[in-house]
Amino acid sequence: MKKQPLMWAGIGLLMLSASMSFSQNGPEHVCEVNVSAPNHGAAKLFEEARKTHNKFHVAEKDKTPILVWDLTTGPNSGDYLTVSCGMTWKDMDGHDDFDKRDAADRAKTMAPAVGTNQQSYYIYRGDLSTGKEGENIAKRMTIVHYFLKPSGIVQFTDSVKRINAAIGQTNYPSKPTRWYQLVNGGTGPHYVAVTDRNSWADMQPPEQQMSEMLKQAYGADDKTLQSLRDAVDHTVSEMADYRPDLSYVPAK
Repeated sequence: MKKQPLMWAGIGLLMLSASMSFSQNGPEHVCEVNVSAPNHGAAKLFEEARKTHNKFHVAEKDKTPILVWDLTTGPNSGDYLTVSCGMTWKDMDGHDDFDKRDAADRAKTMAPAVGTNQQSYYIYRGDLSTGKEGENIAKRMTIVHYFLKPSGIVQFTDSVKRINAAIGQTNYPSKPTRWYQLVNGGTGPHYVAVTDRNSWADMQPPEQQMSEMLKQAYGADDKTLQSLRDAVDHTVSEMADYRPDLSYVPAK
């Protein structure tokens, strides 16, 4: 048991080094993510509180969108996912007075309805993504969390890039996916794949299996999927439905 702090320190260093190597390509795009569980039987109260708090952001002319989603599958089913993306770390400085007013309003409006809340920060990994941030908001999205083995970060990201290259090479009709990396606020190494789904029909995968597409691109002996799987400890999948009535989208 005495070795556990050293093990987690090593994991933290691996996560930090991966983030630093990516940040050299430009400012990281940051997402603040909150998963909120209402008090038992207080879902409606939470939703009304969210709407009330949104009025604060309207009055402040806040420029950062706050998108709210219902988590409908997975271990957090019934909770609310609140996401603000597109910021840089530097963008988040210089708002101390606003943050104090925001916290005070949340304490007054939302806190009575919230049972638990977990806040985390992720960065958008454009180098791994086939989808872009800031496009139209879909009706629904699927979310797959990949919890990696501590030694598997480079192996995993190289495998994702290799899959993306094969998708482009073969014109494989997969749905565009956005990738995010946890940098603070949870267990890692942790990567997240987000795919928009505007209908249930969008859940249908391509007829050709990905393994066959990779063989088409790289040959019958291709081991890309196996390499990716070997880097992963476990996965968790979720589905989320967009709640425009609970979201704050600033006027353009």
